[in-house]
Amino acid sequence: MKQFFRVCRTMTYSIAFLAFFGGILLHPASTQAQFLTDRDAVAFVGGEPITQSEVRRFYTQNYPSETAHKDSLRSFLKDYVIFRAKLFEAEQMGLDQDPAYNEEVSSFAETTAPSYWIEKGIKNEMIDRFLDKRTSELKVQHLLIRLRQDATVRQLNEASQTLMLAKEQWSNGVPFDSLNNAISSKVNGRPAGGELPWFSAGATVIDFEDAAYGLPVGTISEPIRTQFGLHLIKVLDRRPAHPAREVSHVFFRDAEADSSQIVEAMQALDNGTPWSEVVQQYSAAANPASPNGTMGFVGYNMRYADSFVDLVMNLDPNKSYEGPFESQYGVHILRLDSVRQYESQQQKREDAIATLERLAYFQIEEEDIDNRLLRTDFVQKNKDVLASFNQWLLEGEGQALDEIELTEPLSSDVLVEVDHPRFPEFDVPSLALTTSDYIDWMIQQKGAVNPSNVSPTWLDEYIKEYLRPYLIPMTRIQFDDFNTSLLQYEQGLLVFNYNDQALWNPSYADTAAVQSYYETHRDAYQYDTRYHYTLLSHPQDSTLKNAVSEFEQGYSIADLTEQFENLYAVEDSTQFVESLPWAELPTLNPGEGMYDVKIQGKPAWIYLHDILSPRNMTFEEAFMQAFNDMQPDLEKSLEAYLTQKYDIKMRPRRIR
Repeated sequence: MKQFFRVCRTMTYSIAFLAFFGGILLHPASTQAQFLTDRDAVAFVGGEPITQSEVRRFYTQNYPSETAHKDSLRSFLKDYVIFRAKLFEAEQMGLDQDPAYNEEVSSFAETTAPSYWIEKGIKNEMIDRFLDKRTSELKVQHLLIRLRQDATVRQLNEASQTLMLAKEQWSNGVPFDSLNNAISSKVNGRPAGGELPWFSAGATVIDFEDAAYGLPVGTISEPIRTQFGLHLIKVLDRRPAHPAREVSHVFFRDAEADSSQIVEAMQALDNGTPWSEVVQQYSAAANPASPNGTMGFVGYNMRYADSFVDLVMNLDPNKSYEGPFESQYGVHILRLDSVRQYESQQQKREDAIATLERLAYFQIEEEDIDNRLLRTDFVQKNKDVLASFNQWLLEGEGQALDEIELTEPLSSDVLVEVDHPRFPEFDVPSLALTTSDYIDWMIQQKGAVNPSNVSPTWLDEYIKEYLRPYLIPMTRIQFDDFNTSLLQYEQGLLVFNYNDQALWNPSYADTAAVQSYYETHRDAYQYDTRYHYTLLSHPQDSTLKNAVSEFEQGYSIADLTEQFENLYAVEDSTQFVESLPWAELPTLNPGEGMYDVKIQGKPAWIYLHDILSPRNMTFEEAFMQAFNDMQPDLEKSLEAYLTQKYDIKMRPRRIR
C-alpha cells in the first residue's frame, strides 16, 4: 500500500468555499418525510422538508466558534435552502457523473482515509491501552531467544519449541536463573533474558508490554514475538501504580569523604537555614539554574533504580525533609515537593498523550497503518490451514519450492479472506487467497526456492498487496464520521462545480448578457493614463548592459530571453506607478531608459516607449471586469430561478 500518503493534486477551487458549503449532511427525503409534518419544517425545497436541527447542524459545522442563536439561524436559513436547491440542480445536470468530479472525490477519500486510522484508530487505541496499563506496575521475568526480523519458519519453529519445553520445566519448578542461563541468547556473555525492575506502561516495547499486562500473576505466557526475538514471560507480581513524586535533594558523592559536610548540612536545615542556601553551599549537584536541587518527578518506570525510587516513595509528606539516605548514586537529603495528581480525566489523557509523544510512540508510518488494517475483522487468516501449510514447508525442506507437490485439499484451501457483510454496499468483492496463490507470490516476488528460506512475516506482506482497493470501504465501515466528512466533501464540491458553471466561470458566460451589462455601464470601463514600457533584469550588471545594448539595436524580447540565460524581460503597459521600479516611469520621456533600479533585489533597466492617453475600454478589454461586476445580479437571478423551480418556502419564525 505504497500510495497511502500520496499528495492530493492542487485543487482548483477554494477550500474556504468548500468548508462553507460542504458542511451539510443531507438525508433521504423519503425517510424524513415519514416522521415530519408541515409544522415541523422551517423550510421546503422541492417539496422536501428542512428541519431546524438540520439548519443548526449546518451552521455549527461552518461556524464552529460561534453560538447558533435564533436570529443567526433565521438569517442563515436562506443560505441553507439555496445550497439544497443548487445541489438538486447539479444532480439533475448530471454533474455528479462527471469523471473529473469522481476522481476528485476519490482523491480526497484516499488522502484523508489514512488519517482516520491514525488519529481515531492507532493513536486512540494506544492512548486507551496506555492509560489502562498505567494504573498498575509489574514485576516480570522473561527468557529471550534473539531472532532476526526476517527469521525463517524453521528458525521460528525451533525457537518456539525450545521455549515451550522451557515453559514446562519452569512450571514444574526448575529455577528461573538456571533456565535463563541455559536457554536465553547471550549478549556480551550475559543472558538476554532476566528479571526486570518494576515497570509500568511505556517502559518496554509494546508487544512485550501488551503480553505482560495480559497475564495473571504467576502465569507463564506462550512464546511472544517482538523485534528482539521470542520471549517467554512470567508475571511475578502486580501492584497499583505509584504516582510519580517531585523531589529535590542535597547531594553528596561519597558517604565517607563527605561525612562532615553531610552533618553540617543536616544541622543547617535543623536550625532553619533556607533549603536553597543549603543546596548551594553543600550539594555536589548545586546549579545556579536550579537553586533548589530539583530532580523533577521520580517514579518507577523512569530512569532511576528501583532502590532509589523506593526511598522516594517512602518519604513522609508531612516532613519538610528527610535523610540522609545512601543510594548507588551517592548520599541524599531529600525533600518531597509534590505528588503527581490529575484534576480530571482529560488532564490524565493529555499527560498520557504527552508521554507517548516523548516516547516517540506516535511516529506512525505506512507500515503501522498496514498492520492496523491486518488486525481488523476484515482480514481473517485460517489458522488451521496456516498450520498445515507451515508443516508442509518443514517437510519439504531441502527441495525446490516450485517442485514440491502441494496436494488437495491443501492446494486450494483458503489461507486468507478479506470480507465484510457490508462490502456489497461499496461494490467491492470479497477476496479469498489460497495456499497456491501464496506459493506463486513467494516464488515470483521473493525468489524463494527452498522452504527453509520462507519467513512467517511474508504472509502479512503478501496480504498488504491486496488491501489497497479495500482502504476506502474499510474506513467507511469502521468510522461513521469519515462517511460524514466524505459526504460533505462530495456535496460541497458538487455545488462548487455547479456555481462554477452557473456563475463564476467566464467560459460558460452568456456573452450577450455581459455585453449588455458593459454597454449599460460603459463609463465604468476606462483606462487612465498608462505607461508603455519594457523592463529588463539580470543578476549580473555586465549581462544586463549587453542585453540593453541588443534591445537598443532592435532585438525583440523573445530574441533577448533566448540569447541571455536568466534574463527577465517584459513589455507591458500600466497605470499603477506607485512602487519601484514603475515609479520611475513618470520621470522619463518616451524613448528614454534608466539603470539604477532593482526588481526583487536584482539590477534592472526600465525603458519608456510611450505615454498612452486615457480612453474607454473595448468590450474585449472590459469583458472580465464586466463579468465580475455583474456577479451580484447573476446570483440574484439564479436564486430567483431556483426559488421558482424548486418551490422554495421558508418559515424562519419557526426557528426557536
